[in-house]
Amino acid sequence: KAKVSGDVREVPIREGESVRAGQLLARIDTADLEAKLIERNGALESAKAQLAMAAKTQGMNQQLLKQNFISQNAYDNSESSRHMSEGSVKSAEAQVQLARNALRDAIATSPLTGIVAKRHVQVGEKVAFDSPLVTIVDLTAMELQAAVPAVDVPELTIGKTVELTIDGFGDRRFTGRVERINPAAEPGTRAILVYVGIPNTDGALRGGM
Repeated sequence: KAKVSGDVREVPIREGESVRAGQLLARIDTADLEAKLIERNGALESAKAQLAMAAKTQGMNQQLLKQNFISQNAYDNSESSRHMSEGSVKSAEAQVQLARNALRDAIATSPLTGIVAKRHVQVGEKVAFDSPLVTIVDLTAMELQAAVPAVDVPELTIGKTVELTIDGFGDRRFTGRVERINPAAEPGTRAILVYVGIPNTDGALRGGM
């Protein structure tokens, strides 16, 4: 999903293509984000300059206080001013970091190695924060959901090997293992759902088959 809002500048992938973890999926225009980062950096430099001035003033006042040229109250005010300037610097640094994060988030990369199932945006479209960009699926391990008559369920155990054939694959047999067994029958039936994990390293199987 989009972590920042803006105009989509690049979507170099298409449905059905394989992608690797970390590969570029979409790039959102960063002009506004770059301008904001420059603005935040400027505010940080200003805050640092004010802190330097406040620290210098406190140092001078400390010497004056020792010589009894100023009151304790005047020195305390300068010290308070320095503390406030330090807080302003920390706040400005946090704002700069947020701007940098937003700039980084304008580049969407794949969180996993898989296949592009859906490209939700096109170049030139404007996306809002949290809008879907691309759907990636990992087909290396599939799961079969099978309705088994309740009378046959006692023969099944977690980890039991299962062989099955699938329409369209001829005599090819697929092997899997029982991963989960539903504890109750489906409403209106006497069947219990069983979930079988099937390795799919060659990518022959697809979701929804």
